[in-house]
Amino acid sequence: MSHRQALKFLGSYIWKRERFGLIFTLIFAVYLGAIISLNLDGLYGGYDQEPRAVNGITDWLYLTMFPIFGLVMNKSAFGMWRDDYYSKRLAHWRTMPIPIRAIVQARLLQSMLTIPISGTIFLVLQYAMAPHFRDAVSPAQWLVHGLIWGIYALIGNAYYVWLELGFSAKKYVVLYFGYMALTSILSIVLAWQKIYLFQGILRLIADGYGGVMILGLAIIAGLATWGGYRATIRRIKSRSMTF
Repeated sequence: MSHRQALKFLGSYIWKRERFGLIFTLIFAVYLGAIISLNLDGLYGGYDQEPRAVNGITDWLYLTMFPIFGLVMNKSAFGMWRDDYYSKRLAHWRTMPIPIRAIVQARLLQSMLTIPISGTIFLVLQYAMAPHFRDAVSPAQWLVHGLIWGIYALIGNAYYVWLELGFSAKKYVVLYFGYMALTSILSIVLAWQKIYLFQGILRLIADGYGGVMILGLAIIAGLATWGGYRATIRRIKSRSMTF
């Protein structure tokens, strides 16, 4: 099987088996956008009595949830601790004449398609449902803000793809929640010091640094994706496929 044929086969396979999970991810983006819009409207409306806590929660939700838009939320994903579906699927693909690099590329391409779609829905809904926030932030500023967080999501997803393809389900879950715990600690410490990522990025954009931030993060995302791609290939070659 040629590399191009392998990518076509994997893309078709992922769509047929996981399209409902992709739709559920979109629904989750709608739900999450609606929830965060309440936080934003409260912060920028001036009637929230605990801005430090609300800012910390907003930062944590962005840090943890934006990369999730590159994942598939379905029965197999939620039951991976018990069933280890992704390892079994990878083992099945390894029995076929599919290059390892095609497997990793197909998974990264899936994230690069789903993150912009779910992320756009997530951002548009927040902006539409928070009138006080709209008064404070222009559409152009919100667009730049969304690009910055979308690029961050690609960086985080390079890590998730490495976990998904490189480790057993139990290790995946432990390392996944480890990342969530790390972002929780980071958000708490920053909020305690009155450093708010969400609002801080918007202030930098208003000061004219949006383009520089996008360029810098894009370079980091490119390096992270390439590094994650190479690390995932090495990990697949070295991991056991026995269950």
